Amino acid sequence: MHPMRRKDRQTGEEAVRRLLEEGEYGVLSLLTPEGTPYGVPLTYAAQGDSPLVLYMHCARDGRKLECLRACARAHFVVVGPTRVVPQEFTIEYESVMLEGRIEEVVDAAEKRHGLLALAQKYAAGFDGAAYADAAGNATRVLRLTVESLSGKRLQVAK
Repeated sequence: MHPMRRKDRQTGEEAVRRLLEEGEYGVLSLLTPEGTPYGVPLTYAAQGDSPLVLYMHCARDGRKLECLRACARAHFVVVGPTRVVPQEFTIEYESVMLEGRIEEVVDAAEKRHGLLALAQKYAAGFDGAAYADAAGNATRVLRLTVESLSGKRLQVAK
């Protein structure tokens, strides 16, 4: 990842992890087999520390899978809450940008782990195991192994 130009807005690892845990979705960017960019909003679950991985799920066929077969490099962005500050001509925000290698999870145990992580994040209080077992054959699970990340925030003084 390129060095951050506005280092005064850079956030630490704790803020990055908090936003990854609280974020509702992110935008996954890939390259198509033709070499054009393709971005798609997805739900995700962050797991681990070294390496940090993101699990996502998708249909059994589709453009994402075509893209990752063509190029295993990916970029993922999560944007937290924003607030327009018209008198300053700006927007308060926080964001995380991740880069790494993306691939389909083929190991059944890891696939179930990824689906459970998604269920725990988005359906807490429901039977995540039942979901993971039912969805296992109907979905694909993707794993983004994060190689670099950065967090950024702008908060206007009040």
